[in-house]
Amino acid sequence: MIPESVVAEILRRTDIVELIGGVLPLKAAGRAHKALCPFHTEKTPSFIVNPERQIFHCFGCGEGGDAITFLVKHERLTFPEAVRYLAERAGVSLPAARGGGGPAEGEGRLHLLDVQRQALEHFRENLRGPEGSLAREYLRGRGLTPELTERFQLGYALPRWDGLLRVLKTRGHPDRLLEAAGLTVARQTGSGHYDRFRHRLMIPIWDVGGKVVGFGGRALPPAAARAGDDTEVKYLNSPETAIYRKGTHLYGLNLAARAIRERNRALVVEGYFDAITLHAHGFDHAVATLGTALTTEQARLLGRYATTVVLLFDPDAPGIDAARRNLEHLINVDLDWRIVLLSGGLDPDAYLRTHGAEAFAAALEAGQDLVDFFLDGRVSGMDMADPVQRARRADGLIEILGTIDNPIRREGYIQRVAQRTGITDRSLLEAVARQRGRAGRRDAAQAPPIPLATLPTAEEQLVYIGLNYPAWREQISAALTPEDVRDPILRRIFSEFIQAGHAGPPAGSQEAPRPMSLLPPEVQRRLSSLWARDPWSVGSSEFGEYPAGAPGHEELRRTVEDCLARINQERGAVERQALRQALEAADRRGDSDQVLRLLAEHPSVKRDQRTP
Repeated sequence: MIPESVVAEILRRTDIVELIGGVLPLKAAGRAHKALCPFHTEKTPSFIVNPERQIFHCFGCGEGGDAITFLVKHERLTFPEAVRYLAERAGVSLPAARGGGGPAEGEGRLHLLDVQRQALEHFRENLRGPEGSLAREYLRGRGLTPELTERFQLGYALPRWDGLLRVLKTRGHPDRLLEAAGLTVARQTGSGHYDRFRHRLMIPIWDVGGKVVGFGGRALPPAAARAGDDTEVKYLNSPETAIYRKGTHLYGLNLAARAIRERNRALVVEGYFDAITLHAHGFDHAVATLGTALTTEQARLLGRYATTVVLLFDPDAPGIDAARRNLEHLINVDLDWRIVLLSGGLDPDAYLRTHGAEAFAAALEAGQDLVDFFLDGRVSGMDMADPVQRARRADGLIEILGTIDNPIRREGYIQRVAQRTGITDRSLLEAVARQRGRAGRRDAAQAPPIPLATLPTAEEQLVYIGLNYPAWREQISAALTPEDVRDPILRRIFSEFIQAGHAGPPAGSQEAPRPMSLLPPEVQRRLSSLWARDPWSVGSSEFGEYPAGAPGHEELRRTVEDCLARINQERGAVERQALRQALEAADRRGDSDQVLRLLAEHPSVKRDQRTP
């Protein structure tokens, strides 16, 4: 068990803006930072990070907490893993675990990340060493400079069955961990394991935060003669593991994120070296898919950084077919899609090395939108100058348009098709409606209307003041009992953060408050909401921006007195109701002594009963 004081010290040394900004494109918004929420789909940013309180909160889905909670939810770490990760990052020593835990114990996400990092170090050392000469020669042949090799952290897997295995096992990593990381393979006959990657140029795959989660291995000549049968495969990739799913990561996004955000545009290619070559020629907003068509999850990940995504494909039949497959399932992702079909049958890497950056930039500028792409003769196989073939192609587009669930976007595309084909909007709308009816599709649910803002309750205002204004905490604690706070979550916050004095110092203090991540999730969400938004002005301070003129002492005094008066009034009403019920019960039992005793003890009840 990690002591609470150690957890608090780790959080005190952690900058939550720097931590979350490493994986999300945060933008300053007053005294807070905002971004699209990573925990639900949204178009307008409602996720805020408050540097003064060192918390995050989403006003859309309600998720909130501290740096540890973010790692648990976003990186899928366990609580101990998140604490250990932040402790190492902050330079805080953790107490030794019972039983002397070490890297050989368990296959948690941190262990997998650690072993991937060590594997990368090994591969990079190999590339720099004497046995890496062939790999270095290959890189020179592809025009990759030492600086580019260093930027992309390329390495080399030795032509041995146990080159990596032996190194990692001497460091205490068990076979089961190395296999779980996808670095080794269990032998089919007998016992033991062998290296998955042998005699290959090694390309690390990072998550958006820059942590190595897997590898791509490019075969080097003469592969079959030096390293075994399976190295004849040109590219060998890590299998999916607990930390790597190829449909959720994009190669190079950690390096390209800043440029994508600045340009509001991302380039998506299909190969590692396509992306590397694009970066080498100044197109540093390029990323690559990982052996699959671009997935919806990857598209939404890009949507956090840009509104326009440019897809580059080969203009041959397989490339066009790949583009069509991509777009037909991505059409419902609300991004401005552009498609570039490079001429000459060249992939982006070869095109750049053949024609140069200027010609490539011109090709990007000539990119097509979705409608132009699907009507392109190279894609449709039809002559769009012929009215009969043009109408036939429009019929083919109806099925695709029918898959768009957002009615506004669907109508926009229909208008574009009508302009390009000369077919009326009405005819296309009716045809698409029939198609959707046959397919049983329904329009996407529209966003629910924004509920009318409600004023904060008296107990919520008092808990807020107690949290944020320590000078009033003692008075509020003396005037209220936990039973006076009817909301169970607010009652927990009141008891632990106000009555018990754990609310911590004012925002900006260097003292460490009680760690939020030690609380139940529902309490963290409510607490982060109270700390992230100012409840004095309902609907304001949406992103943690405080209104001009924070409440002064006199205003706080009036608010506290008013809230306490309201709660006392409610408390009195509850007590009177309970007494009336007790009187009625005693009267039904014929217990006149109890009735007289209650009336004597509570004369106000007697007076109330006489009041018409």
